[in-house]
Amino acid sequence: MVKNSILNALGFLMLLTLLSGCLGSSRTAETIEVKTYPVERPKLILPAADPVKIKDIEWVIVTRENQEEVFKKIEDSGQPVSIFGLTGDGYAKISQNLNDIRRYIEQQNAIILAYKNYYVEADKALENAVTVE
Repeated sequence: MVKNSILNALGFLMLLTLLSGCLGSSRTAETIEVKTYPVERPKLILPAADPVKIKDIEWVIVTRENQEEVFKKIEDSGQPVSIFGLTGDGYAKISQNLNDIRRYIEQQNAIILAYKNYYVEADKALENAVTVE
């Protein structure tokens, strides 16, 4: 019985110590002030691409009937006689390839313009949303 009384007294003292520590503390929460400042985004500088300068090409169609005339004309110009030939299908494929290149360049230009517009609009939105005191 004495043992229980001692344990009860120790338990009471521990509880009293804990409560006095919590209740006796008069610390107040510190106020934290948060200030935000706009950070300037680097300007998006996209140099314009150099324009493509298309060179004129002289196409010569060589047939059995005009081959001697074409070879003589090439020899008279001082160039070595050599022929680069295409079938009708090969010529059609070159044309399709050039159209594909043109389409790809137009798509890339649209993507670049979209990025530029995004940054311009984002800057406008940030300028309108942020107020500095």
